[in-house]
Amino acid sequence: MEEDTGALPRKDDFSEWYNEVLWRAEIMDVRYPVKGLYVWYPHGFAIRKRAYGILRDLMDRDHAETMFPLLIPETEFMKEATHIKGFEDEVYWVTHGGRNELDVPLALRPTSETAIYPMYSLWIRSHTDLPLKLYQIVNTFRYETKHTRPLIRLREITSFKEAHTVHATREEAEAQVETALGLYKEFYESLRVPVIISRRPAWDKFPGADYTIAVDTIMPDGKTLQIGTAHMLGDHFSRTYEITYEDANGERQYASQTCYGISERSIAAVIARINASSCPGAISTP
Repeated sequence: MEEDTGALPRKDDFSEWYNEVLWRAEIMDVRYPVKGLYVWYPHGFAIRKRAYGILRDLMDRDHAETMFPLLIPETEFMKEATHIKGFEDEVYWVTHGGRNELDVPLALRPTSETAIYPMYSLWIRSHTDLPLKLYQIVNTFRYETKHTRPLIRLREITSFKEAHTVHATREEAEAQVETALGLYKEFYESLRVPVIISRRPAWDKFPGADYTIAVDTIMPDGKTLQIGTAHMLGDHFSRTYEITYEDANGERQYASQTCYGISERSIAAVIARINASSCPGAISTP
C-alpha cells in the first residue's frame, strides 16, 4: 500500500470514515474481483484473531469446537421447507464437478442447520447423550443482492461462529438461549462494545425458529447493527431430521434445540467504537 499522509474524512461522515480506516489501517482490501468478497490484510486478520480468541475462550467453557462440510446436498437442504424459504434467494449452488453435472446439486452453506442436523440424528440415541453443545467458526455464503459492505454485508461471511445445541426438554433449551446471550454480553463487554438485546417480532425471526433474540449495537450514524442472534428452535428441526433420544423410561422423545451466531460484524462494531468515542453526540462506552 502506498503511504498516504492525508487526513482522514470527518468522523461525522461515518460511512466514508469507515471505508478509509479499513484501507489505511490495512484491515480489509476491497479490490478482490468478486462483489461482496473481501481480503483480510495480515493486520486485520490479527485483530480478528484476537477477538475470536476471546470468543473461543468463552465458548470452550462448555461447548466443543467442531467443523462440518461447506457443501450441503440438495436432498438434505430441501427437507426443511420453512427454513429454505428464508434463504432460497441467497443460496449459491454447485451443479458441476469439472465438466460433469452432479447427480445431486450442492448448496454452499448459507448457515449450517441442514448440514449439521442429519449428523445429530445419527449421533444422538439416549438421554445420556444430552445436552450436546457444539460450535464451529467457518465461512458461509449468501447471495446478497443489496449494497455490500466490508465486515457488515457480505457474500462470503468469513468468520461465522455458529453454535448448535440439543437438549432433552424445551425448558433446558430456553435456558441455553439465556446462557448464550450471557456469553455474548460478556464477549462484547470485553470488546467495549455496548449492546441492546431484544426479542424479534415473528416476521423477523430466524426461519424455522420458535423465536429469535438479537444483539444489536448503535453505530455512530445512528443506525443499529445486528451483531449476534440466538434462536430457540424447539423441536421444529428435530422432527424434520428425526433427532430423537430414548428417555429414562425407555420412550423415544424429540429433542429441543437452539442455535446462535456471531460474525465479523463484531469487528465492524469495534472499529465503529473508535469513531464513536470522540464523535460529538455519539453514545458513550459503559
